[in-house]
Amino acid sequence: MNKYLNKVLSVFIFCMLFITYSGCVYTYAQKPTPYLPITISNDNLIENLMKIKSDEFKTILATPKKYEIQIIYTQINHKESGKAALVQHRYRLNNKQYFYPASLVKLPVSALALEKCNKLGISSSNHMVTLANHACQKEVRIDSTAINYKPSVAQYVKKMMLVSDNDAYSRVYELLGADSIKLRLKALGMKETDIIQRFDPGCKNEDNLFFNPIAFLNDKGDTVYRQAGSSSNYYRNYKFLKKYKGRAYRNAKGKLVKKPKDFTRYNTMPLQEINDFLIGLMYPNLLPEDKKLQLLPEDYNLLLKAMGSYPRESDFPKYDASRYEDSFKKYLMLADYHDTISIDTMRIFNVVGQSYGWLSDCAYFVDYKNNIDFFLSAVIYVNANQILNDGRYEYKSIGFPFLSNLGRLIYDYERSRKREQTGSFDRFIQLYQNP
Repeated sequence: MNKYLNKVLSVFIFCMLFITYSGCVYTYAQKPTPYLPITISNDNLIENLMKIKSDEFKTILATPKKYEIQIIYTQINHKESGKAALVQHRYRLNNKQYFYPASLVKLPVSALALEKCNKLGISSSNHMVTLANHACQKEVRIDSTAINYKPSVAQYVKKMMLVSDNDAYSRVYELLGADSIKLRLKALGMKETDIIQRFDPGCKNEDNLFFNPIAFLNDKGDTVYRQAGSSSNYYRNYKFLKKYKGRAYRNAKGKLVKKPKDFTRYNTMPLQEINDFLIGLMYPNLLPEDKKLQLLPEDYNLLLKAMGSYPRESDFPKYDASRYEDSFKKYLMLADYHDTISIDTMRIFNVVGQSYGWLSDCAYFVDYKNNIDFFLSAVIYVNANQILNDGRYEYKSIGFPFLSNLGRLIYDYERSRKREQTGSFDRFIQLYQNP
């Protein structure tokens, strides 16, 4: 009997490490942040809606485990008081099923960078000079995309939100440092999130925990704030949960390594946490005062406008519309759309991720004409050969069509859903009326 129990225990521990290629599946749906007025629905609404459109979702419905689908759909029931009650519907949400968040991390990092500027009493548009004193660090003094050629937090935030710029993310990550990111996000309810990577190529895990010296200059060129180089204390002896994926991967030299890829020291962000972070960002009045980001109205305007804009709407940075289509970073509803978006009565405020076969999108939809708004977050894994970093993923054939169909499915349902009260969307409309 003892041998049998030991065997069962060993299998359980093996699965808990979620070496996902082994086929172990457990459902651990994370609880939403307790600071938001969220009710969890235990119905099968999302699955039932997909079954109605079975022709569009038959591949996914047949093998959802294979594609590691996770979905959170949040209904917003507005009240006369200006507050709202939220109802979350979930599909296969699994907090223990690791997915690489990729660029999803750019949203909280952008918000925290703006918050840090406020706390320091400096402008997010001040000239930010990044220096180097450790391996895998680089100096940055000029930004050719800025109107004045000077890099700044504001410009980095715009580039991250408009086209998911990796260089902009790395510079802001260095400004914040992994420790302060962790402690602040933990205080805001993102307890399982770990952001511990630059997105600069060639950086080793240990290099990512050393942070550059940085200086901020005013218009006269005088230094208004200086930050010394530093390193992480929090993550020095941190006990990372082991995370592996796939059956093989290609390393930095392109060599095939026939064993699972180790994601243990990669960024981690459960879908529930980024979903609820977005809710608090879009509707801060639903949060208690001590759980709100310390952002100025102009910070919200900068961040939200960039999130909801199409790349062609930006002058600085200026983007080539032939390369950056309107759907470039609007996976839910628009990923398979290649024309200019002509509808000016709806905006999608979102952040996306795409890497190693994972596609993810966390979005807030607002339709001014039909007076509807809702949140939708989803992730899918499309890597049939289970080889990571080989560039052979089914993004176009399976991933993008699924996310597009899912966005349209929920949008159509929202248009048919009865409401006792509609929300006021003036603050979102005004973002695009002012220069």
